[in-house]
Amino acid sequence: MLTNLTIKAKILILSLIVIIVVTVSITIDSIISIKNLSGKNIENYKKEAYLKKEVELKNYVTLAYKIVEIYYNKVDADKSNEKEIQQEALKAIADLKYANNDYFWINDSSPKMIMHPINAALNGKDLSSYADPYGKKLFIEMAKISTENKSGGLVKYWWDKPNKKNDPKEKFSYVQKFEPWDWIIGTGAYVDDVETEVALMKDIVNKEIENIIFNLLVFSLFLAVIFIFIYNYFVNQAIIKPLTNINEAIVDMTDGKGNADHIDKKSNDEIGKLTDSFNNYIKKLKSGYMEDAKVIENVDEVIEKVINGFYVYKVEKTSSNPQIEKLRNSINSMIEKTNQNLLGLNNILIDYGSSNFSLNDSKIDTSKVGGIVSSLVASTQLIGASVSEFLSMIVNSGKKLNEDTEILSTSAGRLSASASTQAASLEETAAAIEEITSIVKSTVQKTKTMSSLAEQLQLSSKDGELLASKTNKAMDDIDNQVNSINEAISVIDQIAFQTNILSLNAAVEAATAGEAGKGFAVVAQEVRNLASRSAEAAKEIKNIVEIATSKANEGKAIANEMINGYTILNSKINETINLIEDVSRGSKEEEKGILQINDTINALDKATQSNASSAIDISRLASEVSNLSKNLLKIADRAKFNKINQKEIEDIDLVFTVSKLKNDHVRFKLINLSKIATTKTAWSVTKPTECDLGKWLIEQERNAKHFTKTQNWKDLKTNHEIVHSSIQEYINEECKDSSNNEVLNSLSHKMDNAIFEVFKGLDQLKKDNLFEAKVEKNTLEITQNTTNEKTSKNDEWESF
Repeated sequence: MLTNLTIKAKILILSLIVIIVVTVSITIDSIISIKNLSGKNIENYKKEAYLKKEVELKNYVTLAYKIVEIYYNKVDADKSNEKEIQQEALKAIADLKYANNDYFWINDSSPKMIMHPINAALNGKDLSSYADPYGKKLFIEMAKISTENKSGGLVKYWWDKPNKKNDPKEKFSYVQKFEPWDWIIGTGAYVDDVETEVALMKDIVNKEIENIIFNLLVFSLFLAVIFIFIYNYFVNQAIIKPLTNINEAIVDMTDGKGNADHIDKKSNDEIGKLTDSFNNYIKKLKSGYMEDAKVIENVDEVIEKVINGFYVYKVEKTSSNPQIEKLRNSINSMIEKTNQNLLGLNNILIDYGSSNFSLNDSKIDTSKVGGIVSSLVASTQLIGASVSEFLSMIVNSGKKLNEDTEILSTSAGRLSASASTQAASLEETAAAIEEITSIVKSTVQKTKTMSSLAEQLQLSSKDGELLASKTNKAMDDIDNQVNSINEAISVIDQIAFQTNILSLNAAVEAATAGEAGKGFAVVAQEVRNLASRSAEAAKEIKNIVEIATSKANEGKAIANEMINGYTILNSKINETINLIEDVSRGSKEEEKGILQINDTINALDKATQSNASSAIDISRLASEVSNLSKNLLKIADRAKFNKINQKEIEDIDLVFTVSKLKNDHVRFKLINLSKIATTKTAWSVTKPTECDLGKWLIEQERNAKHFTKTQNWKDLKTNHEIVHSSIQEYINEECKDSSNNEVLNSLSHKMDNAIFEVFKGLDQLKKDNLFEAKVEKNTLEITQNTTNEKTSKNDEWESF
């Protein structure tokens, strides 16, 4: 804002600011001094008032002390009347009043209230817990001060006024200790009246200060106006008017009016010196303009020659203007470096034209070029690398084609010889097939007879199986009857056991009965004997039945084995019948097949004759292809190129993909840098993961390629990200209002270096891919060997 003001206005504003600052400073200093002085006076008054109050209280306490001392002197030597005298003294002090009915009290040093004329309830109470609202224990403080100072001391605290609860005011109390009786005599007075007077004095002082400030401001403003008018007059005459004259003269010079060579000098002061300096500057400026015009004219001539393609000319004219000279040197340096780069590119293209595509990377130092030149170098080197790869492919393909044609030619000769041998073999095979046909017809007849015999054998087997089933059923019936006998024997055995128990119980009862039970005991003994014989008989029957059961089970097992044997026999007979039928059907099919074979052999004979003719044609074509592959090898031999490992270019898809990805990033750089010329607004370039190379990198990692685990892969990804980030940084810096050329040059070199490192990384991938191809080949061979082993084993089983 100040840059748009005139010098007159600036000087006026500066003077006004100085006056205001000085006035305000003086005024503020005066106010502060007045306030400090009044504050000190008020503070002194306050101290004197408090001291006066302390002296007043001390005098009153001294009076009371003298009264107590008089009464003490009345005590007899034997102190027999001391209590009476103390009571008289207390009454005298209680009745003692002064000023506005102010009073005295007496407490001891414990502290305990001895006498309080206003509040008799305090008499005899312990006062150690009494404190003001701020926690000050005033009676303990009184005891302490009066003990330490025999003449007494002042205690300051806050206390409620009579009949005004919860409104504490500051109070001074003076206390003095009467040692003989351990009485602390005290009186107090509120000092809020002093604070009221101090506040009133402050109000009066503040009003006086405000009047002084107003008078100072009015007086300062009056002086400032007078000073500004005087100062403005002298500034106009001494500075503004001469400057206005100089300005009018410069305007006249600019518009071509008046004297265009210099400004007339009208004084010898600083403005006059300024006029002399300006006139000298005009002279030098005109001389510089003439030098600059010659340099610019020379620049136009050189640039016109450069536009026509001649980069050998330089700007020869010089100027004393450092900016023009810097521009001249920059143009010459640009032409020289451009010429060097174009010569380097031209030499590379001349080599290409001479079929030399090898070792062109060293023609131009890529670390010293950038922008479009760097892209041209990269593209030119890519052409050489791609042609070298193509020529390597041609050489490899030509050698392989030459080898394959030789094999093909040899195979064609063998095919012709084998065709003749095959024709003779076919005639012998036809005679053998006729003999086989008659044997097959005899076999068909015999299979019919075998089928009839097998059917009769099957009927006899079914009759035997029926008889075995009936025997098995009879054995089951016997087994059931034997089981019934076993059950009956078990019942008899249980009855014999129960009878034996009963006879034992009867014997016990008979023994209990004594003489009367002797006869009954004999009967019980006989019954027990009978039960024992029944049990033994049942056991013998059970053994016989178990033997019968065992034999019946053996018969049943034999019958079951007979049934199973007949079942298996029937199954085998059925299988035999089926085999015989299959043989019969097969023999019929063989008969048909042999007839077809006979027809086929005739057709093969014709085909063999045709193969012999085709073998001759193949041999001729193989010779022509061999000549073509030799010509390709001769063409490749005449060109110079970087020999590339055959394995590196076997993966043709990878070779072409790498070449495309390289070109894509050269184009990516050119597109974004070309856009800078059309806009000064920064934009976001494609992210590293969204370009074709980024997507391809992600795809290879997803497919778990071996080369994604190498250090080269990590470096490739890092350099790829640097390419994108450096191009973005270059755009952001270039689109700033004031870009930094050093930063731009650094980013350009960083960008180009990263691109060439990406190219090296992509080339290394083709070498790293060899390991993965070798692993896949070994895996394929292992799989094929495993398959061959399995096939061999299957063939062995089929042979077996």
